[in-house]
Amino acid sequence: MNSSIPPGAADEQLEKGALSTTDIVFFVLAGVAPMGVVVAVLSLSVALGNGPGVPGTYLIAGVVLALFAAGYVQMSRRITNTGGFYTYAREGLGKAAGGAAACLALVTYNAGTIGIFGSLAYFSDVVAGQFGLHLGWATWAVVALAAVAALSYFEVTLSAKALAVLLAAEVLVLLAFDVAVLVHNGFHGFSLSVFRPSVVFGGGFGISLMLAFGSFAGFEATALYGEEAKNPRRSVPRATYLALAAITIFYLLTMWAAITSYGFSNAKAAAQADPQNFMFKAMASMLSQGMADVMAVLVVTSLFAAFLAFHCNTARYQFALARAGLLPHWLTRTHPRYGSPVAASALQLLLVAVVTAAFGLAGKDPYLGMGVSLFGFGVLGIVVLQAIAAASIVGFFLRRREGEPVLLAIVAPVLGGLGLVVGLVYMISNYSVLAAGTVKQLDYLPWLLPIAAVLGAVAAVTRHRNESVRRDQNDAIAGA
Repeated sequence: MNSSIPPGAADEQLEKGALSTTDIVFFVLAGVAPMGVVVAVLSLSVALGNGPGVPGTYLIAGVVLALFAAGYVQMSRRITNTGGFYTYAREGLGKAAGGAAACLALVTYNAGTIGIFGSLAYFSDVVAGQFGLHLGWATWAVVALAAVAALSYFEVTLSAKALAVLLAAEVLVLLAFDVAVLVHNGFHGFSLSVFRPSVVFGGGFGISLMLAFGSFAGFEATALYGEEAKNPRRSVPRATYLALAAITIFYLLTMWAAITSYGFSNAKAAAQADPQNFMFKAMASMLSQGMADVMAVLVVTSLFAAFLAFHCNTARYQFALARAGLLPHWLTRTHPRYGSPVAASALQLLLVAVVTAAFGLAGKDPYLGMGVSLFGFGVLGIVVLQAIAAASIVGFFLRRREGEPVLLAIVAPVLGGLGLVVGLVYMISNYSVLAAGTVKQLDYLPWLLPIAAVLGAVAAVTRHRNESVRRDQNDAIAGA
C-alpha cells in the first residue's frame, strides 16, 4: 500500500488508531447537517426548482456520487493521507495538479466553514429570540467559536462523540416526521410520480440539482481521517459507502414525506408562499407545534455540528498542506498528548473570526450577507475538487492498477466525473441563485477558483524545481 505519509517528526503526525468506522461516519453525516438541509435547502429546492421532482433529483445526485465514490474508495485503500483531494490529485495527475487541488481545497473548505458559521450565528439568535433570549448574533458567534475551539483542541474522539449526540437528536426527530406522514397518508400516499422523468427534468431541474449536490457536500471527508482511523484500509471505504447511502436514503425519504404531507400538486405552491416555514408547518400538522419548536432548536445544533465537522476537515487540510511544504511549517504542530492539529485549527478559527468580524463591522447580515454566499462558493469548489479527484483516480489506476476491478477503478469514476461536470455546469449557471446574498461583489467569487488553481500549480512546480536544484547542489558538494 502506498501510504503517502511523510516520515516527519512526532509533532507532524496525527493520532493513530483513534477513530472507528462509526466515528468517521458521524463526522461526515454531521458535516452535511441533515436538519439544516431539510429545513433550509428543501424548501428552496421545491420553491425555486422542480417542485415535487426534488426526491428524484436527490436520487440522481446520489447515483452520480456513488459512481465517484467507487473509485474514491479504491484509491483510499492505496493511499492513506489526511491531504484528501490534494494527495489524490498529486498521485494521479502530477505535482502541478496536486498544487492546484491544494490551493482550491484551502480556499473552498475555509469558505464553506465560514459560511456555515455565519448561518449558525444568525439562526442561533433567531431561535433564542423565540424563547425570549435576545443577546444578538455576535454573542452566539463567540459562544460557538469557543465551543468548537475547545472540542477541536482535545482528542479527535471527543468531537466524534459530540457529533454523534447532536446527529442522533436531529435524525430521530426527522424520522418521527417521516413515520407520522406514513401513518397519516399510508403507503399509497407516497406518489411514485416524484420519480417520473417529466417531473424530475421539468422546469427548475438545474436549480434542484445544484442544491442537491450542495446537500451532499462533505461526504468525501472520510479520506481526511485515514491517518487517524483504526484500520484505514477498511474504515475509510466502509465509512464512505455507509455515509453516502445514509445521506441519500435519508434525504430522499424525508423530502418525499414532506412533498406527501402537502400533496403532490400543492407542495410547490406551499413552498413558494412561505419557504422559511415550509418544513415547520409540515412538522406541526403531522405531529405538533411542540415538535416544530424542537425542530427549530435542532436546526441550530445541526449547524453547530456542521461547523465543527467542517472546521475539523479544514484544519486537517491545512495541516497536510503544511507538512507537504505548501504552507508554513509551524502549522504541522500537533498537541503532544491528544494528537490534534492545534496550530492549523487555531489559524482556521482565527480566519473565521476575522472574516465574520469584517462582515459585522460592515453591517452585513451574517446569513444572507455572508453565510449563503460563502457556503455556496464552498460547495461549488468542492464539486470542482470532486471532478478533479475523479480524473486523478482514473489517471492513477491507468498507470498503477494492481488487481483493482476495471469497473470500480476506472469506469465508475469516469461516469461519476462526467456527472459531476454536468452538475458543475448547472451550478455555475445558477450560482447567482445559490449565492443570493446582500453583498453583490460575492457573486464574483467563482472567479477565485481558477485563480487559486493556477497559483497552487505554480507554487507546487516551483517548489519541486527548487528541491531538485538543492538536491543537485548537495550531490555536487558530496561528490567533491
